[in-house]
Amino acid sequence: MNPVSGALLAAADRGLIPSGETVLLAVSGGADSMALLYGAVDAADSTGWHLSVGHVHHGWRGREADRDLAFVAEHARRLRLPFFFRRRDARGAARELRLSPEAAARHVRYAALAEMADEAGASSIATAHQQEDAIESYLIARRRRAGLAGLAGPRERREDGVVRPFLSVSRGEILGFLSERAVSFRRDASNGDLRLTRNRIRRELLAGHGEADREEIIEEVRRLAEARRRLEEEFAANLAPGIHAGPAATLARAGLLERCAPELQRLALERMATPFARSGRPPMTGREREQIRTLLAAGADFRFEAGRRIRFERRGGILSVKPSPPHFHWWAVYDSANPSSTEPEGQEIAP
Repeated sequence: MNPVSGALLAAADRGLIPSGETVLLAVSGGADSMALLYGAVDAADSTGWHLSVGHVHHGWRGREADRDLAFVAEHARRLRLPFFFRRRDARGAARELRLSPEAAARHVRYAALAEMADEAGASSIATAHQQEDAIESYLIARRRRAGLAGLAGPRERREDGVVRPFLSVSRGEILGFLSERAVSFRRDASNGDLRLTRNRIRRELLAGHGEADREEIIEEVRRLAEARRRLEEEFAANLAPGIHAGPAATLARAGLLERCAPELQRLALERMATPFARSGRPPMTGREREQIRTLLAAGADFRFEAGRRIRFERRGGILSVKPSPPHFHWWAVYDSANPSSTEPEGQEIAP
């Protein structure tokens, strides 16, 4: 059995995409997503999946993007699958949300996919992220000195229903599958644009890693992903029951967080703050997160105004996280020893 089909059948066996599930396939027209499309159609005979196809037109690349849309629509028609698409203005979103082009495109893409999944009645959204994506994510995270969450790469299953069955499948195996099936695919010219971070990583870092290096990275990502899974299970069992989320604030016992291992503490702070984050952005920078951990360890009351306009405040035994008042345009740390202390926003780094 080829690796593409094997990965999809394994996804059904492991419950990543349960048999009989209604699935929206995210298909851009590139090689990876076309393998997902044709591999899922093959697997549907034995898994009973109910498939539909979703495509996002990001509003850039002009006629090329229009051709991508027509290409995917035609393949969905040939396969007799329901087809959904959305047009979005990724550049406009980048300006409005003050995001990088990549982050804005990712933000509008997942929002559009969620809309289409709802329209299709799909409980899962399958994307074609594969082994190369995991390697690139790891190298980017390592360069940015990210924590466990970033280094462990794309999650196989996200809380919003996105699943990634191809993370163990290599690009070469995907191209082999397409060649055997004589399936064509579209090539995205923007992949050569070195203004985009991931493209620079491909050019600067991946070129310097041989096959042995890549295998070592893959094994490290697997190890980190397993560590992240265990950490999230520990959070769900031991911390989540003591965190109370409301529309205006999230509350937790400060002493409980103080006693946590560092990575568990970082995860708890992220989870508490995420509901108040701006669209497309993490709730705090890595530097800010570590400053909050230092304040927690001191055991005293404090107020910390994060640059992303989220307030962390400890009063007695309670830590609260909520949006900052509108008049705050910087972050400040207050403590009983120096209540007027302030500091300009730190350099933004990956959390």
